[in-house]
Amino acid sequence: MIGAILLAAGHSRRFGADKRITPLTSGDTLLETSIGQASTSFDDVLVVLRSGETDFKLSLESQFSDGVSFFCAPDSTLGMAHSLANAIAYVAAHPGYQDWTAVAILLADMPYVSTSTTDFLKKTFADNLSLQPIVVPTFDGTPGHPVIFHRRFFKAMQNLEGDQGARTVIEANPDHLIRAPVEDNGVLKDIDTIQDLAPD
Repeated sequence: MIGAILLAAGHSRRFGADKRITPLTSGDTLLETSIGQASTSFDDVLVVLRSGETDFKLSLESQFSDGVSFFCAPDSTLGMAHSLANAIAYVAAHPGYQDWTAVAILLADMPYVSTSTTDFLKKTFADNLSLQPIVVPTFDGTPGHPVIFHRRFFKAMQNLEGDQGARTVIEANPDHLIRAPVEDNGVLKDIDTIQDLAPD
């Protein structure tokens, strides 16, 4: 099984407010939209929130059903890589996630990735399972998200630091890297500022 970790522990500094609760044109918030899309593509989704967000966690748990869990990353203030490392350590130690052969890393501020793109990335992973791959989508040659990592990289991901996500793991393992070209600019389109909410 390919599980998903949805990173939603950032502090929205460039946005100027908590972008996770900003409504999109659908009426759902950015985070609600991203969780819904993730749960459509993956049977198990772990949403990573900021340290101490117990009330927010409880509120979200009341909205989403089986298959979506929530985790407050204790080191979230140190950067995205620390939040991811916390989440991977939680997954590696949790009995409920032992059937994960891989993890897809999704970013909560990238709600425009199509389901067909996610399906293609999962198929690419399955077709190359013997390589124990890292599958990275690319649009016009530029790498984006989500990225799928084989379980063999979980230990390395638990040691991540800083704010660069898992880039160092990708760069250190070129023999396992599969670049998967897609015709979906959603793999690059994130929401960093209020202006990013405007339609193309």
